[in-house]
Amino acid sequence: MIGVVTGTIFIVIVTRQLEPADLGLWTLIGSLVSYVTIIEPIITYWTTRQIAREEKVGKTAIATSGLFSIVGLGIYTIISLYVSKTLGSDLNILLLASFLIPISFMNNILNSICAGFRPQSIPYGTLSFELTKIPIGFLFVIVFPLGIIGVLIATIIANAVRMSLLLIHARTQLLVSFKRQFIKFWIRMSWLTLYTSIHGFIYKLDVLIFSLVTGSLIGLAFWSVASAASNFVGYSGTISQGLFPKILATGKSEFAEENLKKSMYFAIPLVGLSVVFAKPALHVLNPIYIDGVYIVSILAIRLLVNVITGFYFGVLESYERVDLDKQASFRQFLHSRIFKVPTLWLIYSIIYISSLSIFLFLIWTPEMLDSDTVMIWALILLSVNIPFMIYGIIKAKKSHNIDFPFKDTAKYVGATMLTAIIVQIFLENTLTYPPSIWDFIPEVLPLVFLGVGIYFGISFIIDKTTRKLFRSIIDELIKQRKNP
Repeated sequence: MIGVVTGTIFIVIVTRQLEPADLGLWTLIGSLVSYVTIIEPIITYWTTRQIAREEKVGKTAIATSGLFSIVGLGIYTIISLYVSKTLGSDLNILLLASFLIPISFMNNILNSICAGFRPQSIPYGTLSFELTKIPIGFLFVIVFPLGIIGVLIATIIANAVRMSLLLIHARTQLLVSFKRQFIKFWIRMSWLTLYTSIHGFIYKLDVLIFSLVTGSLIGLAFWSVASAASNFVGYSGTISQGLFPKILATGKSEFAEENLKKSMYFAIPLVGLSVVFAKPALHVLNPIYIDGVYIVSILAIRLLVNVITGFYFGVLESYERVDLDKQASFRQFLHSRIFKVPTLWLIYSIIYISSLSIFLFLIWTPEMLDSDTVMIWALILLSVNIPFMIYGIIKAKKSHNIDFPFKDTAKYVGATMLTAIIVQIFLENTLTYPPSIWDFIPEVLPLVFLGVGIYFGISFIIDKTTRKLFRSIIDELIKQRKNP
């Protein structure tokens, strides 16, 4: 929750200070960095599974990831040269962003190490990243108005701080010997891990395809701002960070449904918050993007669908035990969920990119407004996601008897809708949308707190699970205070 606030502050700094074209370039850089990390699952995928099962792979994983980052850096440089020439972007800015490549590789491998034995470390790393971005971003973007260069400097430094904190948390897993047999296993299984990462590479082509076909960095700016206004819905999925390693280690399923209930308890009101406060959020980020209200709402709903899909697909994959046998055959892996679940993600990505491409190449025209084009983009993404969510729910029920908490979810939806109606009335009668952000925030913040308070109050009254959750949090805080 703190990360939501701090992340929003940094995004406000970025969207208020950068020109739309620079904001679009910033979005494109994020995609380019993600493209070159396609090879990192060769290590990270197995690292979490192996550490959760108490195999000492930490030092070997760190060393191998360092070598891979060099390869990624070379690939990024080549892509940057092409993008700079095609879009006319400043090559120096793209090359400055290359510092993110080795840091990203290191953060990814440290995340995978911590996920296997201490998953609570990952949110601490995220929090340090978000808190560091604010003062550094303020210094280099506002005090010294360096524009997108200042944003890059802040991001690089914040990522370095996160890396340092994760290193501290993962240190016990690094005090082991380097073993070549782990590398041999990873290389032997690289066909599978590369296969699992192909879907991510295809999925993230959306930004590049959109920019190359439309030639519009303004459209990417709309996408970036709308994503920023809705992305905190995805934070609800962090509740499941400890679930999948737990399943890997124990194979037990009784806590899976309870975990999903808690995810829904936070995800649904966050969607409601995104929809109701879409216009105020865009006004805070930058009033010039106010036409993106519907984009925010669509992306928020899509994130909820994606949280549910990711939960069920993650559960299905976590129950797979074939990799316990280090001599398992190609055929055995081919028939396992370690292969089948990534295949589902791959199909999803192919359908999504194909649908987006058909729209851009056959339907889109230069006369279309950027906001309308991006709204259709968001609708395509949502529409493709829904069938896969439904499949995940059905498959998990059939295979592991994990039910979707329809009854509890209905309570949370009802509480959210009632809260939204009340808050919307206040919004329409109190907000004046002054140009200054410092005048507007005091108007909108009380309404945010009002909505949060109403939702928690209603859910506490009508839902036994919520009362139990609140009591367990209080009991844990008391216990930690007595036994620091």
